[in-house]
Amino acid sequence: MNVPPLDGITVLDFTRVLSGPYLTQLLADLGADVIKIESPQGDDTRAYHPPGLGGEAANYMGLNRGKKSVVADLKNERDLESVTDFAKAADVLVENFRPGTMERLGLGYEQLSAVNPGLVYCSISGYGQTGTYSKLAGYDPIVQAETGFMYLTGDSSQPPTRAGGSLIDVLAGTHGGMGILSALHARASTGRGDHVDISLYNTAMSAASFVYQGVLLTGENPPRLGNTSFFMCPNGLFQCSDGVIMISAGNDRLFTRMCEAMQAQGLSDDPRFRSNRSRLDHVEELSQAINLVLVTKPRAYWIDRFRQAGVPAGAVREPVEAVRASETMEAGLINKVEYPGHGPVEVMGPAIRFANAPMRPPERAPFLGEHSQEISSKYKSAGQSATTPSSSNSAK
Repeated sequence: MNVPPLDGITVLDFTRVLSGPYLTQLLADLGADVIKIESPQGDDTRAYHPPGLGGEAANYMGLNRGKKSVVADLKNERDLESVTDFAKAADVLVENFRPGTMERLGLGYEQLSAVNPGLVYCSISGYGQTGTYSKLAGYDPIVQAETGFMYLTGDSSQPPTRAGGSLIDVLAGTHGGMGILSALHARASTGRGDHVDISLYNTAMSAASFVYQGVLLTGENPPRLGNTSFFMCPNGLFQCSDGVIMISAGNDRLFTRMCEAMQAQGLSDDPRFRSNRSRLDHVEELSQAINLVLVTKPRAYWIDRFRQAGVPAGAVREPVEAVRASETMEAGLINKVEYPGHGPVEVMGPAIRFANAPMRPPERAPFLGEHSQEISSKYKSAGQSATTPSSSNSAK
């Protein structure tokens, strides 16, 4: 019988808020057994209301799917001994404390790899584990500002804008997952784990590398173009009679097809618009001409025509529209899980798909301390010296 790709891999999760929990949720979706170590107060996101379900915040529910929660006060000697024993038997450990915190607790990479050589240890921080800025806390908005990512986002007539969805946190979590899987692959040959060092700062700089290569070549700042593009035209938002659509006709062939779909072949014959370079020189004139045509019909009409012509186009949806869109439903991204006291509750599912291996069936995020007794008993039965953390809470 097929099993998920990471079946049999145990992950000890010391992360909270966003970047780390997003990473470990990906590992849980792939089949890993993720044990989330929480303080007696729980992950900060448990208190991020509204919205929420009962006592659980939606933010927490959306980042901790399929994990097991163990409460441990790392300032308590007994609890610290317990989680140290867990770490000695884990395949992967993920943490996003400030550099030096885990070392002070006796849970640093060098300390644990001495007793668990195969441990793959991932640290997520603002500025990396070493260097002048390593002790600074890492926050997505600050990193977006400092790396120029925010400067690149938004319209030139407005101040720089933060990219939505805490994009750098999510990208850092994704980079961390790639690093962990690479280290696990190497471990299969060497028998040794590794320390994966992920920083939000490095992630943001890398994410903009295709833009910053031009900065390195010219020494000049690129313009802030909002919804348009540095490299291709037309690429932006256009008004229809009942809403806005996004069009990305990134080469001359697609532009010609777009004009044909609009029944506006005269645009493709206009000397100002015949090539991508000339269109970039006349962005405003072209945008006005396109809008004059598109505003005459609803967005569904134009999207249908553009898609039939092979022109990339899509509606600018509100989030409520997006989660109920046919593409979302057909992809199986919305799953139902049982929440005690609430019955079936819809949750977002994973994006990854395999031809052969299955993903783990969807599970809800755990209640605070829900699995403390279960995990402790499991390690005891396996011959470990772990004891039940003194601050364990029962499931709600």
